[in-house]
Amino acid sequence: MNIRSPQQLIELLDAKPVIVLEEIQKALNSASRATVFRYLMKVNYRRSYNHNGRYYTKHDLTRYDKYGIFSYKGIHFSCDGNLVLTIMRLVCDSSAGHTQRELQELLKVRVQTSLASMVHNKKLARAKVAGNFIYLHPDSKSHEAQLIKRCEILEKRRFSIEAVTDAVVIEVLLILIRHPGSKAGDVARRLKGHSPPITIQHIRVVFDRYYLDDDGEKKIPSGR
Repeated sequence: MNIRSPQQLIELLDAKPVIVLEEIQKALNSASRATVFRYLMKVNYRRSYNHNGRYYTKHDLTRYDKYGIFSYKGIHFSCDGNLVLTIMRLVCDSSAGHTQRELQELLKVRVQTSLASMVHNKKLARAKVAGNFIYLHPDSKSHEAQLIKRCEILEKRRFSIEAVTDAVVIEVLLILIRHPGSKAGDVARRLKGHSPPITIQHIRVVFDRYYLDDDGEKKIPSGR
């Protein structure tokens, strides 16, 4: 008779940053999937919100970044447990809501389908500001405050846009030619120390102006 205990699973989660179902089954003496999930309920763990939830990790609060995300070799976990709850927390905790692009940059996965479903089910609100959809807290008073803050940010950005001269555009595009696939952050790092300074805001203006996605490739405008 196989002897199993949650401690076997705890030790496995402590030993490796990321594990898969087959490793759990082996640690629990060739346990069935049903048995595995029964034992998982007895320990603190999180399942990856990408790769179809194939990976598991220990739910350790010290692992997460300031956005509540833990990433390991392209595998992403959330302190909330799943993508929908993570999106809801990020949007509701934000002072100015989030665009689809902002959420994708934070979460490193596509979120369009989840956002559409959450708006449909009234888990989030949505408003169009300056041509972009902003995803907002479902409570009307809260999302009104977020919209005010978003408009303030856009007004500040407008002054930044005025500083994006042809010379700035040329410097950014030259980096993308020399280093194809560079993200906005990569371009900012390569232009660090440039005089006059070229900020990440300037670079994002160039990306938006020329319909570049966040890896420097041309995209088709979606209006989202």
